[in-house]
Amino acid sequence: MKRVRILASAIGLLGLAAAVTGCAGETTVNNQPAESSGITVTGHGEVQVPPDLGFVHVGVSVTATTVQAARDDAAKAADAVIKSIKGAGVADKDIKTTGLSIQPNYDYSRPSAPRLTGYTVTNTVLATVRKVDDMSKVVDGAIASGGDAVRLQSISFGIDDAAKAREEAREKAMADAKTKAEQLASLGGVSLGAPVTIVESQTWSEGLKTGVAGQGAADSVSTPIETGTNTVTVDVSVRWALK
Repeated sequence: MKRVRILASAIGLLGLAAAVTGCAGETTVNNQPAESSGITVTGHGEVQVPPDLGFVHVGVSVTATTVQAARDDAAKAADAVIKSIKGAGVADKDIKTTGLSIQPNYDYSRPSAPRLTGYTVTNTVLATVRKVDDMSKVVDGAIASGGDAVRLQSISFGIDDAAKAREEAREKAMADAKTKAEQLASLGGVSLGAPVTIVESQTWSEGLKTGVAGQGAADSVSTPIETGTNTVTVDVSVRWALK
């Protein structure tokens, strides 16, 4: 009797397993593939915006035979540069140190025995200029105050609030995409339905960038700086259903 009961239990378990397997199989079979029909196009929109922010990346670099001497001279030059930037109207909160390093220098004329010749200290700051018309004043003042130790890394321009420009670029991108989709639908002899998916990407191109500037004397002409325009770009990929 025990063997019969065990066998019956085994058969019952197999039946239950088969039922579970059957349910799982039905679930898989009944899954419907994702809708893939329709028309997919990309749309492009861009807006030219005059920049209202300027960025000056400037610093100093000093080489001396000892770390202390290099640090002292670099500190004096950097302090003069920062004071000049503040004097040109840039607020404290808009000046940020972006780099500070001490590097040893070696003479490798004898590779088997390189000789330590001194140390180079660099100190760089990023100044955000909120009046772009003051860019030349900020740059020239920093160069003059830092002397031969000054290093102008780059200048660039940006937009403080680009939300409105992005909205306009987005509208242009969607209009461009819809025009393309309607043309394709017409050529294909179908009617365009509602958008099914919309994917957006944004890009940003800045104005002038430069890493070169000369040191100006007090009576020299101001460094000419042209702000140009910034381009706010929005691209969309849209899939429309078909009616």
